[in-house]
Amino acid sequence: MKPRIRLAVLAPVVVTSLALGSAPLLAASAQAAAVPSLTCSVKQTPNAAGKYDVTATGAQPGTTVTFRGGTATNQFGAQVSAHDDGTATTSGFIPVGKVTASNQDDKASCGTVKEAEQQDAQAQYRAGFRKGLADTKEDCKKKPQNQNLTQLDPNFEKGYNAGAAAALNSKACQEG
Repeated sequence: MKPRIRLAVLAPVVVTSLALGSAPLLAASAQAAAVPSLTCSVKQTPNAAGKYDVTATGAQPGTTVTFRGGTATNQFGAQVSAHDDGTATTSGFIPVGKVTASNQDDKASCGTVKEAEQQDAQAQYRAGFRKGLADTKEDCKKKPQNQNLTQLDPNFEKGYNAGAAAALNSKACQEG
């Protein structure tokens, strides 16, 4: 009987010590998960050729975020204070090359100017396609896309024409 008593007395002590021993580890991992990780992106500034907006998120509020980019001979750099929500943004004429953001001990790659240009071209095409499709489906007649006489983005114009063609070829316009 004595061995059973010892086991009955020791089991709760062992389980409690294991639980307490792992508590600081669990708290540390939860704390590490709560700290936001720095992320960053580069986007072409609308209606400004060669100008880009760089945005970092996940920075420590009130601290300095440093943006760097370009090549060895043509560089871009800026330091911005992070807002209360952990974001920081800068704009500028960024040379070709990779852009990075850093905040305290955290560093993130924002991408390249070329990637930003490709994303902008795709976004312009999609917007043009949706507009051309919607404008043409109304009465199955293609409308001029430049009604306010501003210069259109060539990718928007291509998308508009493709959207208008898709509408004209749609079942609704073919039967009407």
